[in-house]
Parts: sequence; structure tokens; C-alpha cells
Amino acid sequence: MKTKIIRALLTGITAMSVVALSGCALSIPGLETDSEDDDDEEEDDDKKGKKDKDTSGDKEEDEEPEGTGTLKDEIFGYFGSEYKDHLDKGGAEAELLHAGRYIAKCTDLDADAVYEAKWDEDSVDYVVDDHMGFIRLEGALGAFFTGTVEKESADEFVEELSENYDVSWEFRMSGGTAYYVSGDEYLHMELTDKKDGDRFAVLELACGEDEKISSKTTCWVMEECEGTISFSDIPSYFVFSSGAGGWSTDIEIAEDGSFTGTYHDSDMGDTGAGYQNGTVYICNFTGRFSELKATDDPYVYTMDLLELNIDDADKAGGEEIIDEIRYVYSSPYGFENADEFKLYLPGAPLSGMTDACLSWIFLDRDIFTELPDGYYVIYNVGGEEGFTAEGGDSIWYRMCRAVNGDAYVQFTPSYYMGSYLSFFPDDDSAATLALDVPWDGKSTEAVECGSSWNDDGSLFSVTIEPAEGEVAGELAYVINVKCITDPEFDFSLWGSEVPGEYSGIVYEVTD
Repeated sequence: MKTKIIRALLTGITAMSVVALSGCALSIPGLETDSEDDDDEEEDDDKKGKKDKDTSGDKEEDEEPEGTGTLKDEIFGYFGSEYKDHLDKGGAEAELLHAGRYIAKCTDLDADAVYEAKWDEDSVDYVVDDHMGFIRLEGALGAFFTGTVEKESADEFVEELSENYDVSWEFRMSGGTAYYVSGDEYLHMELTDKKDGDRFAVLELACGEDEKISSKTTCWVMEECEGTISFSDIPSYFVFSSGAGGWSTDIEIAEDGSFTGTYHDSDMGDTGAGYQNGTVYICNFTGRFSELKATDDPYVYTMDLLELNIDDADKAGGEEIIDEIRYVYSSPYGFENADEFKLYLPGAPLSGMTDACLSWIFLDRDIFTELPDGYYVIYNVGGEEGFTAEGGDSIWYRMCRAVNGDAYVQFTPSYYMGSYLSFFPDDDSAATLALDVPWDGKSTEAVECGSSWNDDGSLFSVTIEPAEGEVAGELAYVINVKCITDPEFDFSLWGSEVPGEYSGIVYEVTD
């Protein structure tokens, strides 16, 4: 695709053109007057030379780099700064943005700077002072680069940036994590200056994959220290549940650590006069976690609960009947004795977790020795209660199939009780063979498994290897199955020509 770039207008070009025309008019051969003598010509040449010199200077001063250019130097002066530094430069007082965040107009950029106030346990409020830390800059993309960008795709934009930066980028779903992004999708970029590796910045742009980027695109610029993570790097939606019964506590965490949550438990058998449709225990609440803090284990972070507020707190402990359902207003289950919380990332060893924490994790510990890819845990240390979440790119419970006529092989990766591998003769019939495969999501080694539904002593060897999907982001796996106990097992219905063996590629079912 052809890159469209606004080329900087050179004011000097226009001025030089005017001067050149004047010079031509004065030097047309054969055009002389009685008033022109050698001194006049010499004076005119001096004036012309002075004009050309002045124009050249204007050109050098006004010229902007072609294309996007580079990040402005002023940006890096904000990284690691405090609100006091802003005030010392004559900046105006910051205004409340929300929940401990304050925003102020930059003095040297056409953008705003956002600062974070610290939470004070004694006053139970945020402290606004000179030491509020810088979080990010926000404004139009053009405010942060020395050049300009006309409407172009992300690929084109990255190609331009790559002239000066090592660029890491991906489109992400907001999902409440990047709470300042109004759209559902945004572009996350990490830039490292090729000439100076210490000049590193994170950019996030309010645009989706099908949208064009321009100098007017809303942009956020941040500093990100190597080896740390933020709430925008983990799933926003976590659930606390036993997996049985009709209860759960669901929380949604924003990029700044604030969260909203709901606890609900339905008992439709608990009826009485006026509430024939049962009883529901419920609690809606909000709160805020501190920043994530690293530990000696790279897969474990800690955070503190800074605040917890119950909606309609005056109703807590009470009840009312609405539409023949009794609603009992409760406390947020999962936040008992809440103070310190631990965040476990994919790869965290299960051996480093307490038995209480493991009791809330739905992993088959005969298969997994660590949290699988895409699986996260938030653990309330004081209450011994665990919330779990899956990342948006998690492979778990995404159905894949290989079709052969009416018959098909279906594979669904699962971290609970093994992954499901089933052989169906058609859509209207039960599976002829169903296997629970003890697969950890990464291994390509052969594993042994038996039939899920009947213990007839049959044993199968299964290997699972990743394959390239037909479209970007689609799961695909090469599945190889060999019947150990019956070398003549018939897999022909699913396209196999070798007795006792099956081999095929399953692709994700996306519709």
C-alpha cells in the first residue's frame, strides 16, 4: 500500500521563488534604462544576496521532517517526574480526572499530563500534593511527534516508525483494562530508539485494526519499566467460584487498579410467603487495588486492597421481596479479611501456592505443575479465597474440528480433567470414541489415555502439535492417535487408511 504522508511546506521555497522571479526581471538581456549604472547593479546584487541568505535561514528554521519523524524530546522530561516539576515550569493546577487521578495542561506540549495521588489510610482519601507521580501524557498523535501523519494503516505507520525505532506492537481489546480508551479496541506500541536504547516509550492509540491512523488520532504516551507489569497486562475479568452451585463473585479491574464487582447466590428452593420464586443473595461493590509490586518470583506479584465500598451499604444485612423473589443484601464474598492479595501469572509453579489457594483453582494437578498459558489467579491471602481468569488469547475451551464427510474429529483443549478428543460418525450420533487427553497445552510428547465413557481397558497414544491456522489467530493442531491395545482399531470413517492409527489437522470452529 502506498504510504500517504503530509509533506512539510517549506516557507523558504515560496520566498525563494519570489526572489528568483525578481532576479529574472532585473537581468533580462537587452532591457536597460538610463538610470542603471554599475553602482546600482552592485547594490541590487547585494540586496538580492541578503534576501537569499535570509530566505535560506527561514527555510532551515521552519522545515519539518518528512513523515512521522521522531518522538519529541519534551516527552522524556515527564517520565519519572512529579507534579511539583509541572508547577515549577509555571503549569496550571491539575483538575480531578477520577479516582485519584489528576490532569493538567502541559506547558511544553499540546497535550495533557496525568498524575496519581497516593491513598492515605488515616484520612481514607487521596492526598493531592507536590509529590503526585506522573502516569501518562494524552492528546492527539501529532502532539508527540516531530512530523505529521496523514490517514494510513497500522502497518504503514509502524514501517515509518521502524526507521528510527525498534517497534513492538499489537491490537488489544480494551475490556475495561485500558479504561481511558473509549473504543473496544486499541493499538499498543512499545518504541525503543535505535540510537539510544534508554529512550523507551509506550504508546496506545484509540483505533481498531480496520481504522486509519492520522495526526489527529487520540494517543496516550507512558513510561514502562522493564520487568514490571500493570493491570493492563492481565485480564480484566476475574471470577471467584467453587464451580458448583449457583454462586460466584465477579470483579472487573480497570487499568488504574479500580474495580467493580458483584456477588450473587441463587437458592430457588428457599421459598416462603411472598417469595415463591426463591431467594437471591446479592452484593454490588466497588474498590481499588494498589499498584502491582514485583516479588523474588517473576511469576508472582503482590498488591494491597486500598478501598472497598458496598453499593447501598445501608441495605447490607437486610432483605426485600421483588417480583416474588427474596433479595438478601450481603457482603462481597471473596473479600473476607482482605488486605494483601497475590497475583499469579501463567507459569507460576503450583508448588509455590498454599493448599487454600489451590483449592480454588480448577486445574488437574496430575497434568499441570504450573499455571498454564493464559491462566491467571488473584489470591486473597487473609481470606484464603482465589479468583481466576483466562486471557483473551487463551487456547482453553476453544473447539477444533477435522471433517471427513459427515464424520468429524473434535478436539477441545481443557485444563480440567484433561482435554477432550472425540470421534463422531455424524452430527446426530454420540461419539464412537471419546478420550480425555492429559495435555498441558504445550507438550508435543506422546501421552497415554483411555476411553472417557467406558473402562474397557483400551489404551491410546496421542500426540498434539500446533499447526498454522487458515486465518490469523485461529487455533489448529496436528492430532496423531494410535490404539495401543488394538492395532486393528478402525479409524477409516475419519479418513484414516492405516489400521489402528489416525492422523489429521483440526481447525478452530469459529462460526
